[in-house]
Amino acid sequence: MSLKKWLNDRNLEVSAVGASALVLLLFGGSEWFAREYRTVSPFFRAEWAMRDLVATFGRPAVKDPRIVFLADDAPSHTLDQLWEDEIAASPTLKLMKKRVWSRQIWADVLDRLAGAGARVVAFDYMFKGEDDGDAALKAAIERHKNIVVLGSHIDDAAVLGQQMPSIAPPEKTILGEAADPRVGYVNMFPDPDGVVRKMRFRVTREELAQKPAPPGAVEYESMAARMARQAGEADKIPPGRGDHPIRYAYKGETLLEETKPMSLYSIFVPAMWEANFQNGEFFKGKIVLIGPEGNYTKDVGESPFGTIAGPEFHLNALNALLTGEFLRSTSPAIDIALVCAGAFLAWGVIRLIRHPIVRVLTVPPVAFADFTLGVVAFNAVHVAPVLSPVLGFAGTIIIATVWQQLIERLEKAKMRKTFERYVSRDVVKELLDNPQSYLNTIGGARKRVSVLFSDVRGFTTMTESADARALVKQLNEYFDHMVNLVFDNRGTLDKFIGDAVMAQWGGIYTEGEKEDAISAVRTAVQMRKRLAELNAQWVPRGMIALKFGIGVNHGEAIVGNLGCEAKMEVSMIGDAVNTASRLEGITKEYHLDLIIGESVEPFVRDAFFLRTVGLNQPKGKTVPLELFTVLDERQPGVQPPAWLATYEEGVQLFRKRDFATAAERFEAVLRDLPGDWLCEDYLADCRTYIAEPPPQGWTAVHVMKSK
Repeated sequence: MSLKKWLNDRNLEVSAVGASALVLLLFGGSEWFAREYRTVSPFFRAEWAMRDLVATFGRPAVKDPRIVFLADDAPSHTLDQLWEDEIAASPTLKLMKKRVWSRQIWADVLDRLAGAGARVVAFDYMFKGEDDGDAALKAAIERHKNIVVLGSHIDDAAVLGQQMPSIAPPEKTILGEAADPRVGYVNMFPDPDGVVRKMRFRVTREELAQKPAPPGAVEYESMAARMARQAGEADKIPPGRGDHPIRYAYKGETLLEETKPMSLYSIFVPAMWEANFQNGEFFKGKIVLIGPEGNYTKDVGESPFGTIAGPEFHLNALNALLTGEFLRSTSPAIDIALVCAGAFLAWGVIRLIRHPIVRVLTVPPVAFADFTLGVVAFNAVHVAPVLSPVLGFAGTIIIATVWQQLIERLEKAKMRKTFERYVSRDVVKELLDNPQSYLNTIGGARKRVSVLFSDVRGFTTMTESADARALVKQLNEYFDHMVNLVFDNRGTLDKFIGDAVMAQWGGIYTEGEKEDAISAVRTAVQMRKRLAELNAQWVPRGMIALKFGIGVNHGEAIVGNLGCEAKMEVSMIGDAVNTASRLEGITKEYHLDLIIGESVEPFVRDAFFLRTVGLNQPKGKTVPLELFTVLDERQPGVQPPAWLATYEEGVQLFRKRDFATAAERFEAVLRDLPGDWLCEDYLADCRTYIAEPPPQGWTAVHVMKSK
């Protein structure tokens, strides 16, 4: 099994397990942290926000028709909608018109509703302190003690360092005793993110302080529980003192649509009492809650559906008791299973789908399906994780895809590095990055290219006597430096031919014909200098000094995939390539290490100091070529050697058959360059032709008899 396949197989398991572990850590850690430290993590908020969204799309609770909400709202305080005579006709309305309400109003409300046959009348008020209407209210409560419920509040008012540092008993009400069976606490116990999703119908001080409750600890009941008890539905109060998730009787903008809030004042307006409440018949057998409602009051809280009035939490809690509309949170084991299911569903997707973008596109439909299943579960009874399974799925997809892309990049880099040991990095780049290019076709393409051939002189003779291992090591060091120069100048290594190097510019990557030609010649000049540096290092170490010849040509060639089914090679063929090879061979004839052809000269004349070699007709060619050698690259402020102009003049005089004058020029150059082979060769020819002039039609062309 290849490393890539093994890692690709492993990445599925690793990513699935890793994503599951991460999500479970976030999920469980957020729950624990929120529970222990009342600190909410972004993950906690996001998960519960998704569950609240599910609740919004899910069905609301069945509504018990006995529940009525009389709202202490702004119209009940202003009474602007009533005529003055209507207010004057009712003592209670006159009291409501005052800025501060007397508790006589609540006594009148209780008498009015009790007289109409209400089964329970609950006040979401604590009636703390004293008021001039206390006597009337106490009397009314005593008259209707079997139907009344009052509110109280558990205060966070103790001093640090006490045995019970944070929880005080419910405040006393007008009844005097906080534990009176007609008194229920109005506290809500939101989740750490401040949203009320669960109701607690019984508490003890100890448990609220997160301490175990001793046997016989005093239990306090919530207002909703007291209302149910007074209504004769005590058996519907869940046993124990835990939290109970409820289904809200909520859809859209209103709670309990069949029992919308009705203004408290309306029960004292005769016309409304008759039309809206059928002279009180409407309230017969009803459970009525009276409490503040509207923007003018601060009694609000956060529900899964947004901000609602405080009394509406009690209405929903009571409705859940009467209709049994409780929800059940899934167990930790199921939560873990759902997260793992998301991760391993992704594992299957990764197995089936290899394209990374297509994989990522599976996340939205899976998220939609997960959300839909969450709604289905909610409509039944279960509150299950919604975001976490999707994160498990998406996390696995992302981790596995990133991992696979990383492995493929590493594998590609490894393959590229391996290929580059045998073929040009440009060829490798083209093969790996552009697999549909002409390099993968048999036909090839015509290109204008610059070609460089270099060959080590006398290498065959060296192999006969030199130590094979040392020679190969030296040759590899030579190749390493020469090929790096090709790459540094954006060239392509075409191939090694024994000890020869063939490189090209323009076949795969081009910067334009002129720049390609300049790069090729610059490489040749740098190779010459680098070989001199290498020889200076090798000789003191007892190694052989190497010499080479380089030929550079420019022209049209066919570049493509050459070979057979068993072995293919990206290379080039054509006259430009053959001529470059011939030029490399001709360097031996002229005792030079570098010759460029006439097709290269126009492109590089301004970039290098060129020296004319002569007219030469390579074997197999019918037309002679003008050959040049390169002295060095031009640099700012550097002038050509003084003898170069004299030499070039001598060459032109030689071609014009003025052999005597030409000989003078070459002799002058030899005084500056003693032993220069080209000058000596030209000078020898001049003397021969002075003694015996050449025939008419002479062209100064040297015809090669061998390659």
